[in-house]
Amino acid sequence: MLGDFSITCEGKELLLGRKSTLKFIQMLQLVWLRGEKGITKEQLMKAIYDRSEVSDSNNSINNLLYWMRRQMVKAGLPKGEYISRKNGLYVPDENFPLAVDVHEFEEWAARGEEEADEETACACYREALELYQGELLPSISTEIWVMSENARLKKVFESCVYWMENYYRRHEEYGELEQLYERVIRLYPESSWQIRLIDLVFERGEYKRAQSLYNEMVSQYSEEMGMPPTAEMLRCYERISQIPHQLTGEIGEIGKEIWECAKPVKNVRKAYYCAYRGFVDVCHVTNRNMERSGRSVFLMLCTLVDYEGKMIRNQEKLKSRMDILGEVIGSSLRKGDVYTRYSNSQYLILLSGIDQKNCEIIYRRINRSLKEQAGSRAEIEYDVLSLAELRPPYDWE
Repeated sequence: MLGDFSITCEGKELLLGRKSTLKFIQMLQLVWLRGEKGITKEQLMKAIYDRSEVSDSNNSINNLLYWMRRQMVKAGLPKGEYISRKNGLYVPDENFPLAVDVHEFEEWAARGEEEADEETACACYREALELYQGELLPSISTEIWVMSENARLKKVFESCVYWMENYYRRHEEYGELEQLYERVIRLYPESSWQIRLIDLVFERGEYKRAQSLYNEMVSQYSEEMGMPPTAEMLRCYERISQIPHQLTGEIGEIGKEIWECAKPVKNVRKAYYCAYRGFVDVCHVTNRNMERSGRSVFLMLCTLVDYEGKMIRNQEKLKSRMDILGEVIGSSLRKGDVYTRYSNSQYLILLSGIDQKNCEIIYRRINRSLKEQAGSRAEIEYDVLSLAELRPPYDWE
């Protein structure tokens, strides 16, 4: 049930119905998950059906039991009840030995917690983590009962990970620790474990790799998940950005290195695109230079919407149009302008040496080019703010 649902008998995987979301399968999953503790008919009905879906609970449960038993035989299992009634509770049929990965996972985790010997506890936690292949029943993860169980099981999983993390650090097994982080990240890519991995790589002196991992994380948040960097991510950036060079440098080589860092920019005649944290740094430097230069600078926010001015809910269409919008912005601005992707539907632009009237002209230029490339129904809304109006949230002095 962890990571997927499957039934295996004597080494052979069985197919139970065409869809794992069928209600008789959900009933089987619920009863097997509860095990010997059992589950009442009322609890089954509440978990599987909405109140409006069924009027006769007895017939509904009986129908599900009939279809479940029929499908079990059809899948190649012998005839049997598979779900029995005992003291008013539905429980797994004791005539058919049952092993559920969820139960084994929790048992190994509990043994690890109770074990006094560190090495034995470590072996228990490793077994538990090996069994945790993902969240419970992902195909029906939006069901309330599944969400509740998932939250509980994730806490058990995280407690195992924390224990193993401390064990590896105490024993200086950093290779094993890195593998642990990577496994957790595969299961929960949006979690803070990515930052723990970056910090570990940084601590080991792999500075370039730490920077690369950070860039991948920010790209995933902004481009794939549509989220701006979190405060924790920005603090991580501050840590890894303070990396000193290990060897002294010569100005020519340093200049070449700086230029090499900009190579991903395909067309140097376009506006400069950078990650959000780099964009923030540019804003701060520009703000400091404004008084001396006397140039006005504006911050523009472009938000992609549909032709009615509403948020685009089709994620495939949104991603396609955001890619086009990024290209349009880059080619519509001047070489000295800077822009970044803020969310899955927004870009931020820093415009120097213009007034507010020019901001509207730039908006129209971007919007017109977007329609030419993405279709007449593509639309953006914009807001502008003078950088001179920005004030720090507290007294820097």
